[in-house]
Amino acid sequence: MSMYKLNLKGREFDIREDYTIEEWMDLQKWDANIEANWPRLLSSAVGMTIEEAKEIPMETMQVAIGLLMVTLSPDHVALKDSIDDYGLIDFNAITFGQWVDLEVLLSRDPRKTLDKMIAVLYGAKETKHWQLRDAWPALQKYLVFRKTVYTNYKALFEIDDIDTSTVKELKDQSHAWYDMIMVLADEKFLNISDAVDRPMVEAFNFIAWKKDQMIKQEQLIQKQKQQSRR
Repeated sequence: MSMYKLNLKGREFDIREDYTIEEWMDLQKWDANIEANWPRLLSSAVGMTIEEAKEIPMETMQVAIGLLMVTLSPDHVALKDSIDDYGLIDFNAITFGQWVDLEVLLSRDPRKTLDKMIAVLYGAKETKHWQLRDAWPALQKYLVFRKTVYTNYKALFEIDDIDTSTVKELKDQSHAWYDMIMVLADEKFLNISDAVDRPMVEAFNFIAWKKDQMIKQEQLIQKQKQQSRR
């Protein structure tokens, strides 16, 4: 499906209106913000050789890349409540396990994990063959929801600006989230399954309460130490 075509020496190349999630991830290898990548990106996107892409005049190249970027970030399309009979999860009822899975995948770069993120969002097993424009709005909705969650629990996560920060800027978020899971599981391995199935809001409220209790206990210990020195 294509509304636009690129003509080069008598040959026509479609500038497509959609790609599969797998194709999208493959195209992310070439950063469109770097002009030197444009021939490789366009070559992969429309099926021409790199040599042919390098022959395209700059003005034409700029238009082609602009159209391609709109296709690869389809923010204008409507949200789908279901794809291939898989329903979008209810964010108000998201479990702690689903939240952790999404956060870990997000921290590992959506350009490499988008298919797995969409699989979590729709409760599906395999999504690489899905059309990007069908699944993209669900990711955008999750990112808005995610920002709201971090804003509501900024004291728990110690984040001042969710747009520029990650959870304490941790290098391996999977370990950080595992620590939280163990708090919910009372540090018992056999309780992990039940812990990750708890509602996310319930889990965060409990962890916030535990953190508050630890702070109060530490303050009490420090107060007792000061009193003992007198």
